Amino acid sequence: MTAILEQAFLQELNENGAPKNVWNLQNKQDFRLGRGTDNDVVLPYSWVSRKHTLVQQEKTGIYHIMDLGSSNGTYVNNKRILSPTILNDGDLITLGKTIIRFVHFVEEKKQAKESEATLDMTIAYIQKETVTILVCDLHDFTSISEKLGNQVVSKLLQFWTKKVGAIIQEHDGLVDKFIGDAVMAVWTGSSVSKGVRNALRATVEISATTKKIGESVPGLRGGLAIGAALNTGEGMMGNMGMAGHRDSTVIGDVVNVAFRLESTTLINERDIIIGEDTAKHIEEVDKFFTKRELTVKGKQEKITAYACTFDQLRYYLKMTA
Repeated sequence: MTAILEQAFLQELNENGAPKNVWNLQNKQDFRLGRGTDNDVVLPYSWVSRKHTLVQQEKTGIYHIMDLGSSNGTYVNNKRILSPTILNDGDLITLGKTIIRFVHFVEEKKQAKESEATLDMTIAYIQKETVTILVCDLHDFTSISEKLGNQVVSKLLQFWTKKVGAIIQEHDGLVDKFIGDAVMAVWTGSSVSKGVRNALRATVEISATTKKIGESVPGLRGGLAIGAALNTGEGMMGNMGMAGHRDSTVIGDVVNVAFRLESTTLINERDIIIGEDTAKHIEEVDKFFTKRELTVKGKQEKITAYACTFDQLRYYLKMTA
């Protein structure tokens, strides 16, 4: 069998583009970057927020980056990221005036046949399938982290993810991944309408559980709350990653739009945003949800979505039971 040597690290670049600091990413799964001394990578500059950004390795071996609500934002290849973004070898991460290069390469110790190398190191798709994606994100988590400290926040996240994962499974969904303080889940099957309703039920329960958890945390003023988005469409389901690190996942525009819809919940002052194709599977959607035309990153034209609060969603589920 072919042995694979994998390396991943971050390089802080000087004004001439040469590395001046290097951090190995394979010591742990999550790396927080920021000005605070409790970060994994400390960048002691005024233009960097105390907790600026997070780099996370998934079980698949793929690395993601997400902004933690920083003042100056996180940019990848000069484009501001508003949702978790996959990092590729050579990508440049900009935090204020600081430029960091992401380096990720895999070296095979023994030459393999081209077909074997392709199978080992690329995405092995299984099939196209209509899916419903749920994205839930804890609101204002950066501020909460600063108030509670890393130790309490770590335990809080572990407890929250355990509860959320159980709720999703109870409603026949699959947890695709947890990304920092967000979860992505997927519903598949022959009945899309049933999957949408199960996803809505799960969302209501996640909201209630999150609120209850927040009430049990001493010193947490304002409690815990989530924003959520549902989107339905065709996704590519399969095993992503390298040999020995593959895991089932779903990718495609349906996923990207779900993350972008969720990022608009605070702006639109609604708890949940539902994509147009999801709304087709909701009874009397115009009676219970407010129609919106939203501008989201990656789409030249506005997209149609439907919004409501969790109280309104509970009422809809009750009235259409």
